[in-house]
Amino acid sequence: MEWTGIQVAKLDVAFVVDTTGSMKDDIRAVKDSLFDIVDKIVSKTEGLSIRFGIVSYRDHPPQDRTYVTRVYDFTGKIKDVHSEISRLRPSEGGDTPEAVADGLFDARTKLSWDKEAYKVLLLVGDAPPHGRLYNSLSDDYFPDGCPRGHDPCREVQDLTSEYGTTIFVFVIGCNPLVEESFRKIASSVENGQYFSMSRAHELPEAILSILEGVSDLIEGDRKVLTFYEANDGVFEIGKAADELNMELRQLKISLSRLIELERIPRWPKGRPLSPDKMGIEVLLGDVPDALIAGRAFNYRMRVKNPSASVLGIRVIVTLVTDEGVSEITNEQHEIGPRDDRQIELNLVPMTESKEKASLRVEVFYGSKALAQKIYTTRVY
Repeated sequence: MEWTGIQVAKLDVAFVVDTTGSMKDDIRAVKDSLFDIVDKIVSKTEGLSIRFGIVSYRDHPPQDRTYVTRVYDFTGKIKDVHSEISRLRPSEGGDTPEAVADGLFDARTKLSWDKEAYKVLLLVGDAPPHGRLYNSLSDDYFPDGCPRGHDPCREVQDLTSEYGTTIFVFVIGCNPLVEESFRKIASSVENGQYFSMSRAHELPEAILSILEGVSDLIEGDRKVLTFYEANDGVFEIGKAADELNMELRQLKISLSRLIELERIPRWPKGRPLSPDKMGIEVLLGDVPDALIAGRAFNYRMRVKNPSASVLGIRVIVTLVTDEGVSEITNEQHEIGPRDDRQIELNLVPMTESKEKASLRVEVFYGSKALAQKIYTTRVY
């Protein structure tokens, strides 16, 4: 997918995975399906640059003395990711809850998230976090929560605070035991989603469905970006939503995300209302039949602005003689809302040609001509 004038879209996907013994079938299912998952996502979003990272977590000692977390940073080398998942060796662990908070903390702080990439965090596990806030199990060795002071909800909240609408949090519970706690984590951030799995073979399909949804969103952003650039960032958002067949809220989120991804420089400017819709009226005045070169004369015009907007107009007056065209004035005037203004211009015709001449008066609102008139006169 070639972004107009900008690099291809990038996607960072982080797996935060429980690697205790009960997860061995789920890990094997993801490993066996990873290449298929990647191929299908890339095929849906042409030109997508995708990286995967893995944070595996177990538990704190004395419940598990192997490791608490291990981090495999983002890479676009899918074979390496496949090998890394293949090397995950589930342990047996101790109590039921696991170091979920630590896995999320390391995903937030130790993975090299790309600011300009769409970001997906996939938490996959079958045991709740430590602490009474997340479980009521009798065998929780750390009933006050993570011994390092991390909190799973706070971690995903901090992640979304840092990356805004460019990050998507998905939480997959692999048995009913984690549903309450994992739902709590997902619902702690806007648009966080929870998925419930009961069988290991369902997990790859769930991950594929999630990533396909993100790729559809990327395609939607590309459509918005194309529209933005085609209109030079100047359009009414409501009308754009209709033209793009998008909900207004969806379009606003897409625009915010494109700004956060640094794909567009700013929020779109509203297109100025047409003079006809604003009800603007310009009444041009009279020009003397005879002008004296180098001597000023007054020219009066009247502008009616019945709209509720401030009207900025430009008045250009030029003198046309045998010598050529010379600009007498080029002035900007602001007409307030619901104002009926008389404008008086002090004009000095500068020419050596003493003969018939034309005076051209033009009034513009932006590039739109509101009024113009050519007067026939004589210069003495």
